[in-house]
Amino acid sequence: MAEVLVDGQASDCVPPDDRGLLYGDHLFETVAFVGARAPLWRLHMRRLTRDCERLMVPPPDEELLAAECARLCEGQHRCVVRISITRGSGGRAYEPPPCPVPRRILMRRSWPAGLAASRRDGIVLHTSPVRLAIGSPLAGIKHGNRLEQVLAAEHARRAGVDEAILFDAKGRLVEAIAGNLIVFVDGRPVTPARRGAGVAGVGLQALHERIGAVLPEAQLNARDLRRAEAVVVINSVAGIRPAHRLDDRSLAIPDEARGWQRLWDELFECED
Repeated sequence: MAEVLVDGQASDCVPPDDRGLLYGDHLFETVAFVGARAPLWRLHMRRLTRDCERLMVPPPDEELLAAECARLCEGQHRCVVRISITRGSGGRAYEPPPCPVPRRILMRRSWPAGLAASRRDGIVLHTSPVRLAIGSPLAGIKHGNRLEQVLAAEHARRAGVDEAILFDAKGRLVEAIAGNLIVFVDGRPVTPARRGAGVAGVGLQALHERIGAVLPEAQLNARDLRRAEAVVVINSVAGIRPAHRLDDRSLAIPDEARGWQRLWDELFECED
């Protein structure tokens, strides 16, 4: 069974002049499937379409994407499909072609190991030395230029932690490497306001729309984080993972997070 489809064909090759390869000129969505069902499909497609419009890339046909994902997921109990939409080939250096023909690259991955344990027992976080740039026209977009996250992930690997907390260049709390944050300060859960940095996460959106959690935004800094009683990382694949440790101190796992996990598991019919 094919694990990679390029423009609908089983292949693991992309032309060397693809603009996604040359310039990171692409968008992507990482979609969790349970059987042939993607519980957050609508939210992923909404973001993908919106981001294509912002980058002036013709959006893909949603029905075609769904059919190709179904091919990749056939016979799989649970899996993850990364959908990459590049601007295709052509153009002159940075200048895109006037009539781009986007390229679809779909790659199936196994369900991540150890998720049940990390959700149950919590994860270890550290404060990353990497600071996110601010004021970019790409802010909020799930685009292919992820070198800040790559650097943060390497620092986290060397520190022996599961995830990292990222601040922007002005010292404002933004997100985790691969997820949004929920921070409990004075017993109140809030999510960091993204001011020109970070990604509008599908997992966080699902918590609002599908589960009904009310999470106001707040501008937070390092002092607020030091006062936090609990921190939760949410990602559309990994789900809701509370942290039991941040840097040199222990954190609580709040009952509210456990309630969100139960609702999330019902949405995904999770089994491990």
